[in-house]
Amino acid sequence: MHRIPALVTCIALSVVTRPALAEPAASPPPAPGAEASAAEPGPFTVGDPGRRFESSSARGRYLVVHFLLSEDCPLCSRLVSDYSAAAPTLAGVTQIFVKNTDPTRFNATLRSLNATDDLPLYRDADGALASRFRIPGGYKFYGREIAFPAAVVLDPAGKEVFRYVGKANTDRLAFGTLASTIARLSRDEASDESNLEKGLALKGYDPVSYLADGRAEEGKDAIHSSFKGITYRFASESHRAAFNTEPDKYVPAYGGWCATAMAEGRKVEIDPKSFKVTNGRVFVFYKGLWGNAINDWNKDEPGLTTQADERWSKLVAKKGGRR
Repeated sequence: MHRIPALVTCIALSVVTRPALAEPAASPPPAPGAEASAAEPGPFTVGDPGRRFESSSARGRYLVVHFLLSEDCPLCSRLVSDYSAAAPTLAGVTQIFVKNTDPTRFNATLRSLNATDDLPLYRDADGALASRFRIPGGYKFYGREIAFPAAVVLDPAGKEVFRYVGKANTDRLAFGTLASTIARLSRDEASDESNLEKGLALKGYDPVSYLADGRAEEGKDAIHSSFKGITYRFASESHRAAFNTEPDKYVPAYGGWCATAMAEGRKVEIDPKSFKVTNGRVFVFYKGLWGNAINDWNKDEPGLTTQADERWSKLVAKKGGRR
């Protein structure tokens, strides 16, 4: 999050394999089905009074904009429902759905979805946002030419980093593909050096419970979320929601390796029930045959924190140099 006998074996890091997806191209505007990057749209607002979205509210997070067909479409409604149900499994990501239609038909869509104020569905009046994002038109749908269905991903700085334009109404970006793409785009050197078991952090313990409840709780298989390609489990839906809003707040120090050992530059396994929260940071420790490393940590926490911070920074920087 000082010393542990050398007989303690450092456990190898488990790395989540990144999906092999093509890197976005810069131009021209993408053909249907292509992954590409259009001009940066800059900050934007979409929706009507009373149901409006400001892109600035998602700054610091990934933002996914789903462009639905302007015509009534059961597949669009299913997409909204399915994505909304799966959205809590992606932390640090905001997703919205936009539809170019008149107010009457838009309200009918909301009613058909039993929409609440929390549903991120907004009216794209006259297709202004679709035009701004250069979503290609010309899709022939029941005698009309409309814009193709599409999904665009903006990074935390608001720059477009991925897009998918469907070739037809039935060609939509699958949620699993989006999740893999977000993992690939967001994963960094610290993630690559983290203490994982088949992509799972903290041996399945709930990272929020340390801060919120002051205790270690096992997470549930069914309540999970992914951040920077790493899976976390939670004891409750409310804990997952808190994590998804501010994931960096809850991620343990030093990638979840023993804090005491990290002060010596070593990656040593932990017992997730042995932890300490100091100044809002979660430190976890080795506990086993050779003792409890938290005892050494408590003898000089300020000094060991400085040493561990420096060693972790060098470790992460070295990993970056190998990329």
